[in-house]
Amino acid sequence: MIIYHPRNDLYHCMYRFITIAKLQNLEEFDFVRLRIYDIFFVFPYLVESIAFPRVKGVLDVKKKAAKIHEPYEILPDKKRLFSEMGDYHIQALQILIAKDIFSEINGKLRLSRGFDAKGITNLLSNNQKYSDGYMSSLIDILNQVDLMGESGLKKRTGLMEYRYDPV
Repeated sequence: MIIYHPRNDLYHCMYRFITIAKLQNLEEFDFVRLRIYDIFFVFPYLVESIAFPRVKGVLDVKKKAAKIHEPYEILPDKKRLFSEMGDYHIQALQILIAKDIFSEINGKLRLSRGFDAKGITNLLSNNQKYSDGYMSSLIDILNQVDLMGESGLKKRTGLMEYRYDPV
């Protein structure tokens, strides 16, 4: 039996990356940060496990996250899920760079001129996750947290090793 899941779909991953990049509303962003946001985009029930910083808007995000039920499927733990999705993330990024939607400058990602194409604009305007505000609020809060270090995003999400980060 063939079972579809968006975590294993390269094209869906590209779609998620485009959506997350637009939601970040930043000049440049990290690939690791994009990967971390992606897992919460695919598995929104995992947001409850984040150790949020004390900033404005966290309570609203936590209340909305509490209403999201865990799926009725057997999934590995979040670290393993994140690791398994890594190959799809790398391939999706390479395609988006080749299509001139993203560009990489000095280790940071930027939106390129291909991002402003009419097809991508239409795609984002019909996106429910882009318009509901929940993911936008979550990304705004997580953008305030450093990526590395003892109080960084890697540790707060529990998805990546942080102890050997240069701080």
